Amino acid sequence: MKAAVITGNKVSDFEIKEVPTPEISENEILIKSKAFAVNPTDWKHVEFQFSKEGDILGSDVSGIVEKVGAKVDNFKVGDYVSSFIVGNISPKNGAWAEYVAANPLGTVKYPQLTEDPSKTEAGPITTFEGAASVSLGLVTVGYSFSYSLRIPENVVEGDFILIWGGATATGALAIQLAKLIYGLRVVATASPKNHEYLKSLGAEYVFDYHDDQVVDRIKEVVGGTLKFGFDTIGTPESFQSVYDATANTEVTIFLDSTLFQDKSSIKLNESRDNYKIHWGHTLAYLAITKTKFFGKDLYQPDDLLKAFEPWWTEVLPKYIDKVKHTNLEVLPRGLQSAGKALELSKNGVSNAKVVFDV
Repeated sequence: MKAAVITGNKVSDFEIKEVPTPEISENEILIKSKAFAVNPTDWKHVEFQFSKEGDILGSDVSGIVEKVGAKVDNFKVGDYVSSFIVGNISPKNGAWAEYVAANPLGTVKYPQLTEDPSKTEAGPITTFEGAASVSLGLVTVGYSFSYSLRIPENVVEGDFILIWGGATATGALAIQLAKLIYGLRVVATASPKNHEYLKSLGAEYVFDYHDDQVVDRIKEVVGGTLKFGFDTIGTPESFQSVYDATANTEVTIFLDSTLFQDKSSIKLNESRDNYKIHWGHTLAYLAITKTKFFGKDLYQPDDLLKAFEPWWTEVLPKYIDKVKHTNLEVLPRGLQSAGKALELSKNGVSNAKVVFDV
């Protein structure tokens, strides 16, 4: 099969090569690829040298199930799927290839998908291009909501959740699922050009994160009901803002970030009851693999799957037909578009997901 293979430590360092089709374990499925999406983790693996020469690029793929492992009972040959893959670190498997071995806990099933690169506007997930764009984001949101933020056992009617970075691909999914599944009242941040879009997804209030007074404005609106905060940007500055926005919340607070931010990353206000804050640490990879190297080895929490697996297999399927993907930027067909996809992701794309067909 053909695959996009890493040849160096720059986003332009890759080649399309013939490699063996991956063998699946009894707990995996084999996907015949139809479309791919790029994520920041892809170019970061290359340029931070977490990848090595010969590894197959890519983390997000959509396609059709070709083969099913003996112990997999919730997928069958012919299913339309998208999947989040532990890519960029193996010469045997990665998302940007003609065939991909996938973990069912990172794979979403759809009633039907069609190939239509002309459908680039945000909307229901009906195409392979749209499906390819959501898998990593859905795993991230599922991990955060079910485990890091502990929403199912702590949500009360009227609670607010703050989604910092609502126009990111993950943020847009988080807004929808917070509203659809839990009835949370959603407040989000984004550039002004994206405010109406986020309101159409379910955000009740949207604020400009460039505004110097944004934290005060959020506190004025949500009062003491901002119980949950999810930072999809993952910088010390963004996580500081999420923490500060909960200053007048008196009940237990649940905060989470996508890039390892926690109380050690920010300045705590010692006059607050900081002991009432639960700090989450979401890394989507750990939902589908036991360990992941990011400068150091990170390990799957012992109790993660107890919360995540039922969310993924029982909760999400009830709502997937109501979820909308973000706007798409569709590149020319072929694995050679991997280079342009990595370049666009590195330079930053707002309110759009870069995808390309096989």
